[in-house]
Amino acid sequence: MEEKSVVKLGGVCSVIVGILYVLIGVTFLLVPAEQQGGIDDIVMFLPSFHQNPIAMTLLYVEFALGALLAIAAVPAITGLVRTVNEGWARWTSNLAFLGFALVAIYYFQMIAIAPSQAAAFVAGDASTKAALAVPTGVDPQFLLRYGVIGLWILVISILALKGKMLPTMLSVVGIVAAVLYWVLAVNDALGVATVVRPILAIAGGVIAGPIWFIWIGIRLLKATS
Repeated sequence: MEEKSVVKLGGVCSVIVGILYVLIGVTFLLVPAEQQGGIDDIVMFLPSFHQNPIAMTLLYVEFALGALLAIAAVPAITGLVRTVNEGWARWTSNLAFLGFALVAIYYFQMIAIAPSQAAAFVAGDASTKAALAVPTGVDPQFLLRYGVIGLWILVISILALKGKMLPTMLSVVGIVAAVLYWVLAVNDALGVATVVRPILAIAGGVIAGPIWFIWIGIRLLKATS
């Protein structure tokens, strides 16, 4: 009974995560252009956020909730392939917990502090602006977050292919999503032109990610029906 409840909860949360990712894509279109580069271009971001924070704040809420729900989905999704290779499944699921937890903490933190940071940046002198423009916090470039989540999705997908636990196309979508997570992480770490970031985010977070989470969530729910 306990195992069935874990699977059912994971299935529900996985579907909601996929839906939230779609909403994130829609919300992103409403974000002013000056904010779409995020903290990668903080000199443009903070003044714009100070004037118009609503869409970006909504985006923060969607990301934070999605990460919390993803944590609930990780055990059930990992359980689909645990018998294929328990070592890899356990290790990468723990990494996924870490990655999603960091995402949730970051976005809840941004909800709380971004308005005051933006106000301080607009009102501050050159030294204040320079200090606020320096990335801070744990994993400020998201390399760890995107990297470990991508690794978990990749391992789940490869083990599913090996053990024939999921449809081949679903596993392929997972592999594509994992690669896009990594490319996005490297893009942020290297500071590649911000025009690339929205393209990667849409491809991975609004197309491949939702398909993978919703499809796998539906399979989990069917397994408990």
